[in-house]
Amino acid sequence: MDTELKTLIKDLNIKLEFAPLHCPGLLVHGKDGKPNVMIVNSSYNEEQAKNVILHELGHMKHDKDVQGDYVNDDCAHTYCEHGANSYLIRERVKEYFALGNDLQTANWLNLADYIGTDNYYLVREELSKYRID
Repeated sequence: MDTELKTLIKDLNIKLEFAPLHCPGLLVHGKDGKPNVMIVNSSYNEEQAKNVILHELGHMKHDKDVQGDYVNDDCAHTYCEHGANSYLIRERVKEYFALGNDLQTANWLNLADYIGTDNYYLVREELSKYRID
């Protein structure tokens, strides 16, 4: 995991753990001053784990603004997942260009493959924010 992500996790008072899970990951909010705990599926490789961490950070940053119950309200659940996926993709696209990849030759399909997502629409949308056509 890169230093910037480690720093962000520390700054947000998150305890990162890896465990066998039935899902990619989850975030448990700490109470009474205790840290938030992010649990990532221990069977995931480093790139998959990074995506899960960014996705869960997206939940942490955006879910507090959502009205409705994530578990019982399909609309709230969909909105929260969209926000978390958007955050993940936004951060990975920034990373892609920070690594020196050329904006003019980047295409959304290759970028989605690099990120490890099949959410082509969000990748295409994020890439369009960088273009000055």
